[in-house]
Amino acid sequence: MSATPQMPCVSASIASSIPSISLPMGIQLQAIADLSKGPPTDCALLHNLMVQLMPTLAGLNCIIKILGVIGALEKMLTGLLKPIPDFSGVGGVLTAIGQMSECLSIVLGPAAVFQTIKDILSLIISFLLCFVQAMESILNFQAGIDLNAAQGNPALLQSLQCASDNAQASMQGMMMALAPIEPLFAMVQPLIELSQLPIQLPSLGQVTGAQNIEEGLEQLGAMLTQMKQIVADIP
Repeated sequence: MSATPQMPCVSASIASSIPSISLPMGIQLQAIADLSKGPPTDCALLHNLMVQLMPTLAGLNCIIKILGVIGALEKMLTGLLKPIPDFSGVGGVLTAIGQMSECLSIVLGPAAVFQTIKDILSLIISFLLCFVQAMESILNFQAGIDLNAAQGNPALLQSLQCASDNAQASMQGMMMALAPIEPLFAMVQPLIELSQLPIQLPSLGQVTGAQNIEEGLEQLGAMLTQMKQIVADIP
């Protein structure tokens, strides 16, 4: 009596937690699980949070710019008042600006801004790590396709060639997932300027402009190392 073949056990990938981001003004974004697509994974929840984050930051952009203008005006007027000339109304304007700045600083205080920058950059890092894992999975799949083993079997050769072509197409399509990162960096930049943190965000140009997928992933790995250090240095 032949033994019953054992089927391999594939562990299900289930989300370990619900990711969230703290934004100024007490706003907290939290990923929403789409149960219609089955049990949520960490990468699916990160993608959902990314989709929420971009329009939310766009809505806060004007508030951040206003606070930046207030800070610049206060600094300028403080400089003008150093000789203590009696400019009519300047003192009142400076006081009003100071009061408004204090009021807004409660909403957009340094701690809140620092935390927002840290949360957003951490989200981008996690998203890019998911991207790297997906790309490496496709590369490993493609590396396991042995076209030489199908010589003399046209049907098998055609099937393996189709699988290889599909893997290549999948990798090229995956590169499109990097498109929202640069606009997200641009949205974070006003917050970084407001915080006065010495942060220089990396560019995806070397990754997207790489000669091949392997080189692009190597560049992305270096970029992730740089971003992790940036996040670690934020107070």
